Amino acid sequence: MIGSTLKQLLAQRHMAVGELARRVDVPAQTLYSIIRRDNNTIDLEVLLRVCAALEVPVEVFCADVPGLPRAPGPSLSREEAALLDSLRALDAPGRSLIDTVLEHELDRVRADGGAEQGTKARIIPLYLTPAAAGYASPALGEDYTDCAVPADSAADFAVRITGDSMAPYIADGDTVLVRRAPIENGDVGLFFVDGDMKCKQYVRDSFGGVYLLSLNRARADADTHLPPDSGLTLCCFGKVLLPHRPPLAL
Repeated sequence: MIGSTLKQLLAQRHMAVGELARRVDVPAQTLYSIIRRDNNTIDLEVLLRVCAALEVPVEVFCADVPGLPRAPGPSLSREEAALLDSLRALDAPGRSLIDTVLEHELDRVRADGGAEQGTKARIIPLYLTPAAAGYASPALGEDYTDCAVPADSAADFAVRITGDSMAPYIADGDTVLVRRAPIENGDVGLFFVDGDMKCKQYVRDSFGGVYLLSLNRARADADTHLPPDSGLTLCCFGKVLLPHRPPLAL
């Protein structure tokens, strides 16, 4: 019935009856009456204005009207209605091309869905605080959101990196996965150095000195060297998980 359909659409949009009445320029009592009676009696011009205000095709109100075609399914969203209008405006070659693309994309989605069904995910924290170029967001605190990773991922948390000092292995804005594990020479890690958080490649020399290196050697100015007697505090929060171990940046 038109009344129940109208009530459902208003609820989906969190729109009051009075607001819709203002938009279609009819008394609110008229719409209240349609909703309460829940029948198919409505002025066609008013119905068209209601459809325009709610951004739905008129077919959504025709499912239970004798002699009229049923709506093809749930009410269309604004984007779906616009896509349908665009499709209807195409000529035969255009529709044929769209059909080909749709078939290709549906095959891809089905294939992806089949692969994902057997893969469970788990949630790790993704820390959000941005930092200066080449630095990572803090690995402690409450500034995080949930991040889904495969169940077999070794990551314990994720961080977002800003700056280009680790390019091309880590680009500006990339999210990297981090495992809380011992760091070895050549590993990329997340380090806390005397108050600053850095994402760098770790190198320790035979004298006990530590180098935190930028993989992008054009940004060697962002390197950090900690001699054995520097007195600086160095803490490693974990190893950044990369597809391949990068060569030493020295």
